[in-house]
Amino acid sequence: MEATGGLAPYRIDAEIAHSSICTIYRAYEENLDRPVLIKKLHPQMAREEDIRKRFEREAQVCARVKHENIVDIYSYRADGDATFLVMEFVEGENLGDLLKRQGRVEWQVALTMLEGVLQGLSHAHAKGVFHRDIKPDNLLVSKDGRVKITDFGLATIADSNRMTMQDSVVGTPSYLPPEQVSGGKFDHRGDLFSVGVTFYEILSGASPFSGANFSETLKKILTYTPPPLSSLIPDIPQEFDQILAHLMEKQPSKRTATAEAALEDVRKLATQRGVKLSRTTVLDSLHPEDNGSTPKPAVTLPAGQSTIAKNAFPVWAFGITAALVAMMLFWLPTRSQLIGDGLPKLKNSFAELAGRISASVLNGKRNPANANESRRSLVDSEVDNPMGQFEDPPARGPVKTPVNVRITDGQAVVSTAPGMLILTSRPWAMVTIDNVSHGQTPLGAPIELSPGIHNLTLSNSEFPTPFTETINIPPGGSLTLDANLWEIVGTIQVLSVKPWAEIFVDDVSYGLTPRAKPIIVTFGSHLIELRNPNYKLWEETVEFEASNRELNLNVQLEMTN
Repeated sequence: MEATGGLAPYRIDAEIAHSSICTIYRAYEENLDRPVLIKKLHPQMAREEDIRKRFEREAQVCARVKHENIVDIYSYRADGDATFLVMEFVEGENLGDLLKRQGRVEWQVALTMLEGVLQGLSHAHAKGVFHRDIKPDNLLVSKDGRVKITDFGLATIADSNRMTMQDSVVGTPSYLPPEQVSGGKFDHRGDLFSVGVTFYEILSGASPFSGANFSETLKKILTYTPPPLSSLIPDIPQEFDQILAHLMEKQPSKRTATAEAALEDVRKLATQRGVKLSRTTVLDSLHPEDNGSTPKPAVTLPAGQSTIAKNAFPVWAFGITAALVAMMLFWLPTRSQLIGDGLPKLKNSFAELAGRISASVLNGKRNPANANESRRSLVDSEVDNPMGQFEDPPARGPVKTPVNVRITDGQAVVSTAPGMLILTSRPWAMVTIDNVSHGQTPLGAPIELSPGIHNLTLSNSEFPTPFTETINIPPGGSLTLDANLWEIVGTIQVLSVKPWAEIFVDDVSYGLTPRAKPIIVTFGSHLIELRNPNYKLWEETVEFEASNRELNLNVQLEMTN
């Protein structure tokens, strides 16, 4: 457990959570007689600029927004002793945990929760603050039935010019708005899209855009329209479908304009259906077992086909195009004297054409002749070109399906066959690829992946730094990777300390000697202390790096005078 010195005037009551970045405590502010939550950065993490700035930004943002539906931040401290946030303590649970426990939530309760979230967002947006990471885990329900938005660490302030390009695409993949996926500008309407996705999940128990991998998730956000929930759960009013459909419009210009406008729709539905938008409505649903009811199981969403893919450039047309180009390649060598280096140029042009065709599978125009415009509604609307018709033009090009093109004996060969990742690690690690978990090593079988670039993360709870690697899976081939997590950390092995001591690294206690397990630290400078009240303090600052990863300690403490 992390040492809690330097947190006065707060009394630490309990450790709630501990991660490689911070420790969260339930504490008590005695001079103001109130419980608080303290989020304290580990000393080594406080030296990481990105993490420290996120802490600072969360404090700055929450200083602007004070609302009953937003978790309040009381103070922020960053000095030589400690870096921590002091926050309002909300006794309750987040909606992610609630869904795990209950499966899904009754629509009347969800409508009441939605009103609270929209009230908080309306206030934040009026102050020029955009949250950028609305999801069930960031919505708390207190034991008195109040819904509160938390974790403004990724938020932006509309009039701030300090955000860098690396911050332009952030958030949790399944809840990202389409304009952010394609590199466009994020504004308050991005939060509203995330709210729509979140409450679709709260009502159904299933995330509408979650895919088998990161790429599939982004493609679904851009192209897939979830079915109206009233078709899956009969008691949900169609008016609620329309509220969510408005919020989840692909194009920001067609989306609900403001949180205040969405609030009006929610209150209108509540009036029509006689729903009391009060904390009592939420409170009665928190523990259904107390009133004799049972949790509602999550529904299974139908396998979605994107409205664009079904009208896009057909696969057979791609084959015909490839065959035609292959015929041209067979004919052109006899005519090369007319065009000089024409064959290499044509080969390059074909590779470019293949890329365009693969992109058209995602970007294909809808054929108006096949669409019944008079019956088109909010919940089954199609998007003509979600990649290129946002109000704010995307900064980057369209997302393309990985395509491998090669010329062999005058024949054009296009491959999108999946490849295999053969992965081993030392020691064990949890495997995450493109934000999707693939279990723990050693794996029973290779991992099948689509060809192209993927982001691999290996994490072990005892290691402060995850192993990250960008991998390129060849079409139809395999990649073998043996990852050694010990190569990215330093280790402190306390072999012997006489007579005994409590071990501290960067003011964090690692218990008393003797200690058999090594202490694992990040690369960089660390202060190591051995403390025994009857002996002189032993301390040493060590710089750990790739060429100096291990420290073995054999220490005889000196008596105090």
